[in-house]
Amino acid sequence: MRFSNRANVRLHGLWAPVLLALAVSLRIFAQSPASSTILSADLSRYYFKTPADEVAARAELNATIAEMSRFKGQLNSAHLLLGALRQYDTVQKLFAKHENYLHLRCSLNRKDSACDDQQALESEADAKTAFLDPQILAIPEDRLRAFLNEEPALAEYRFALSGIRRDSPHLLPEAEQTLLDQFQPQIGDWQYDLYEQVVAGISFGTVQTRSGALDVVRQRNLIAADADGRVREEGFKRRYAGFASQRDLLAFALLHTVQAQNLLAKAHHYADAPARKYESLYFKPEETRTLLAAMAQHGDIAKRYEKIRSQEIERGYHQPAHEWDMSAPVLGVTPPITSLAEARSTFHEAFSGLGSEYQSAFDALLDPANGRADILPGGSPNRYGGGFSIGSPGSTSLLFFGRYDGTFKDLSVIAHEGGHAVHRQLMSENGVSRSYGNGPHFLFESFAAFNELLLADFMAEHASTPELKRYYRERWMSIKGLDEFYGAQDALLEQAAYDGVAAGTVRNADDLDNLTVRIDGQFSQFPASTPELRARWATLSLMYEDPLYDVNYVYGGLLALKYYDLYATRREWFVPRYIALLKNGFNQPPAQLLDQFLGIDLSGPALLNGDLELLSRRLDQLDVNRTGK
Repeated sequence: MRFSNRANVRLHGLWAPVLLALAVSLRIFAQSPASSTILSADLSRYYFKTPADEVAARAELNATIAEMSRFKGQLNSAHLLLGALRQYDTVQKLFAKHENYLHLRCSLNRKDSACDDQQALESEADAKTAFLDPQILAIPEDRLRAFLNEEPALAEYRFALSGIRRDSPHLLPEAEQTLLDQFQPQIGDWQYDLYEQVVAGISFGTVQTRSGALDVVRQRNLIAADADGRVREEGFKRRYAGFASQRDLLAFALLHTVQAQNLLAKAHHYADAPARKYESLYFKPEETRTLLAAMAQHGDIAKRYEKIRSQEIERGYHQPAHEWDMSAPVLGVTPPITSLAEARSTFHEAFSGLGSEYQSAFDALLDPANGRADILPGGSPNRYGGGFSIGSPGSTSLLFFGRYDGTFKDLSVIAHEGGHAVHRQLMSENGVSRSYGNGPHFLFESFAAFNELLLADFMAEHASTPELKRYYRERWMSIKGLDEFYGAQDALLEQAAYDGVAAGTVRNADDLDNLTVRIDGQFSQFPASTPELRARWATLSLMYEDPLYDVNYVYGGLLALKYYDLYATRREWFVPRYIALLKNGFNQPPAQLLDQFLGIDLSGPALLNGDLELLSRRLDQLDVNRTGK
């Protein structure tokens, strides 16, 4: 039982109290072709009216944590065990309110010096509640069964208690865990802070286009989709040159991330950090390693898509295709730029097949009157450029997107992160308890990725021309259809870095370059001929921000394709069961949930084999040489 309830990709070094003098609604606007309209999250409605109010409210959080300490050493009856668990729920609820609020505030202004304070808040809360798991574990099994029989209300916590039992070989004595929690910012959090500081100091520059200068980093999606190959190439090379300019410092941060995570894993009696991550997802480490190896063996699926796109580029543009051309528009197609108002209508229609309950929930998320989304066309300086959602049981979920330019990729991000927000809202409205509002993150990612597949299909079905239809079919494939392969590519690279550091074979940026070329060559035709791609490891901020998270995209991508297949072939059967799964929460192991609600076997070969067949069919549709279309 640890703090931090979000399943979205996280900003560890940036959740903190932001004592801003400006109101939340104040924005520095940048030019954007999408729209001048913005969506602003109403933090005063859902969290705290002012930053000062948040600081003052910490007294209640601290008092609640202090009240929990009275259960220390006292879990000798069913009544006291129930009281401790309920008190911990209260602590989690209050902590989540602060954490979510601070996360949003820091995303509005990442340079505020107070942002680092949140690390201390989480570290302190973890340290002061570290006694709970070891003391629950100390209750003899027969006595715990007696407690459950004696106190019916404990049934709500049965699976949570079994989870503690499951982790028993890895739980540390209270004093050791408390010490690690207190020093967590100094052990495992500073590396991402360093990464952020280094990257923020790189001058990536701009690229001149027909419509004006575009920022290499903040407007990367617009550059990648530009019809001018010179723009795409320059943007690609400037971005990689920027990262390469600081490769030694970035390697230093990554290698220390790996060392810290491996040491923490061994302190908890795991073989290494990958084993710790894989077991947390309810998989045996050897199962996940076998799956990742199998994904590499089928890497030709991803290469086939690259080949199809390369042939299309060469036919249309009469020039060889490169890695930076993979998001180029089909010749004669100008990808539409969608305003926020138009986007709301698009999502309403795209998710109609999931039923009125889901459709209404997504509509409510983006309704300006509700103040539940913060989306800024054009972005602003010091504002986080990516997307995430926040929420927890008993609260209202919110969506954040830092820079909206109206590209299809932007729509896809909102579909994904909005899917997280709607999922949380459905759980909250269904009364899911705080103990079961969070679970293996690959399930969260599977639900969100499924939304992206539905959106791309909707756009293809309603495209005005055959060329635009093909464009969206390609986006279906490249943005999410192949997500499990791209996730495996990153997960294998990260796993190999951990293995190499432990073996002493990965010691510097050159070693990371060599590792990247070897791993990436299994999934792509470009690493061998594109020197810039050797430094791709430096662009993978998630390896620093949330170590070993990428494996979630492998399992999540596999499941999303399975949902898509069921939706396409057995929609009436699938949709009500899928919505019920979203609303249920995580009160069972993931394999049992998937089998119970959707009849999916998470461990058998059928899941991967079925997905490979689906992808092959979709690639056949795109392969002009095969279809003649």
